[in-house]
Amino acid sequence: MKFGIAAIFKNEFEYILEWIVYHQLIGADAFYIADNISDDGSSQLLEALDCLGVINRVYFPRVGDGGPQMPAYNHMLRRFGSEVDLLCFIDADEFLVSTNGSELKDILAKFCGMEDAGALALNWRNFGSSGHKFKGEGLVIERFTRASKQDHDFNRHIKTILKPSMVEKMHVHECVLRSGHYYSGSLHPTVFEHGESCEPKTSRVSYEGIRVNHYVVKSRHEHVMKKEHKGSGAGSADRKKGEAYFKAHDLNDEADEILLCYVSDVKKGVAALRERVATETPYLCYGKAFVDVKPELVTGWATTEFDGSLKIRLLINGDEHLVDVNRGRPDVVRKGLSERLHCGFSFKPGKAITNEDKVEAYIYGTTVKAKVNYTLDTAAAL
Repeated sequence: MKFGIAAIFKNEFEYILEWIVYHQLIGADAFYIADNISDDGSSQLLEALDCLGVINRVYFPRVGDGGPQMPAYNHMLRRFGSEVDLLCFIDADEFLVSTNGSELKDILAKFCGMEDAGALALNWRNFGSSGHKFKGEGLVIERFTRASKQDHDFNRHIKTILKPSMVEKMHVHECVLRSGHYYSGSLHPTVFEHGESCEPKTSRVSYEGIRVNHYVVKSRHEHVMKKEHKGSGAGSADRKKGEAYFKAHDLNDEADEILLCYVSDVKKGVAALRERVATETPYLCYGKAFVDVKPELVTGWATTEFDGSLKIRLLINGDEHLVDVNRGRPDVVRKGLSERLHCGFSFKPGKAITNEDKVEAYIYGTTVKAKVNYTLDTAAAL
């Protein structure tokens, strides 16, 4: 059984490695991450993790003011669903938790073998700030150990683990099944709020078997500086999650230390993954790149301190193309611009580029932006 997790990330830099390592430890086999284009370094980190093969990154910018979350989910369901037996859709502030002492994969294996089961409905447990004003040291699962009461209405929301072959489409919380039924984390039939076959809320909260720890606000500082102005993945980019949102979700009624047993192993895993990013990708390397844009062909070169393989992230009118850097450029070597002969690349666009088109380029997994030179014959392009 292969188990994958899909998510969409924007400005989650401090939390990405912890989230990945934790879910690796509990049995996730594959990660599919929609990159909603961040300005805090998250995008470059996701690119580097993609270079390592740790995740499958999908370029997914917001288009207009519509929420990108549901389109991203369905894109990943269609593109990657055939690669896994089970696929889970959660956010960067959500952690899957086995609550009955069983290994997560053992519960999922039983679910996988239930022919009439198409999806699992897993209730939230919303965690508050634990009284923290500032971010401080430590992991998310280490710093926040106070949560809402189980029967709080917020916790009736679900997240979904599904069998891709049985699913018609994915919403933000629930999926529409083409066959089979929803079951709970305890592998009993799910009863939804209004008795429908699929809804975003259950009639009651159940933590038997599997639940989702939802670290929705974190510290007051993290909420004010990051989440408040990030917009909504499910809705408008202009949505502000301000004081009222924080106070409504800062629920600290009960102690819950269920994930503290993972802290040591997660920290070791994060350190190891951070080292891989630093040494096995160009993520921390200085470099330079040049792009020459002609109507029918884009060529150029790229070089960094990193001695492994490189890609160019080419953006043409906002559409992303990843191009291997592997062509011989003795002219670049002769000029002393690169010590590596195969530092060149070329790309043939689907249609001729004109003066109306915008071209940008970066070395994939880095902040290195290429200098772009346009050599356009307008008459030929027309």
